[in-house]
Amino acid sequence: MHQHFTIPHEETVRAKWPHEIFLINLVFNHILVFASTFGVFSTFPWMVLIVPVISFAITGYILIQARQIAKSDETWFVKSHWIIADRRNKHFMLLLTVACAIIGSGLLISKLMGWSKIATIALLGGFGLLPFMVALLVLIVLGNDSMYQARHGKLPKRFVEQNPDSSDSTPSSA
Repeated sequence: MHQHFTIPHEETVRAKWPHEIFLINLVFNHILVFASTFGVFSTFPWMVLIVPVISFAITGYILIQARQIAKSDETWFVKSHWIIADRRNKHFMLLLTVACAIIGSGLLISKLMGWSKIATIALLGGFGLLPFMVALLVLIVLGNDSMYQARHGKLPKRFVEQNPDSSDSTPSSA
């Protein structure tokens, strides 16, 4: 399931970084900040836009940093964890874009059609937020597992098979 490598502590810290940034976006921004801004929605409705703006900034940072790390002289293990985080980040960007489009178009349609507030909330919650929150939960679990793997010098076996190390570091038996 996983391959274990003997990795120095400093390298595991650098390998955890992309997963930590990714989880900060998911947990802090999309759960805590969203809950707090949603609480003031009736008074400051535009405040909720802070969440996607921050999220797109963080996902953009991961995207740019992953490209820079790929071209750098960083170790294969650290590059591998950036690749894994970048792939999940791209999936999340697509998910966030679709959720924003559904919610934005749902608000527009609701306004144009004169739907009640309850119908609008049901539509947006059921088709926009609920699938997004389920996918968010899955990504949080995967991000936590990747952080654990980085901390313990591990990579998924399938990833290692598809992206072999061109240097001479060999996996230890575990």
